[in-house]
Amino acid sequence: MTKKQVAEYLEISLGTVANYEKTNHAPQSNYWVSFIAWWQDRRNCFEGWSFGNSYLWSSSGEKFTSGEILASRMTRKLADELYEENLRLRKQKRES
Repeated sequence: MTKKQVAEYLEISLGTVANYEKTNHAPQSNYWVSFIAWWQDRRNCFEGWSFGNSYLWSSSGEKFTSGEILASRMTRKLADELYEENLRLRKQKRES
């Protein structure tokens, strides 16, 4: 999806989308609710999950804030980057 399509779908400004990409700070929780609802429509992997009291509740009763969801995504991205760097350094070491 383009930034414009995301903004239109979530009914938020293009500036909010750009600010999120620039700062990695989560938008207000209602934007996350919209985003996760959109994601749920695209992937049927949230069966049994619900929203309430500003939390996303798992089917097993765990609760998540928008910040925790964002932190999880950022942690995964960092882990992927570290893994790739580790592979690069190992290859470089073998070649020298």
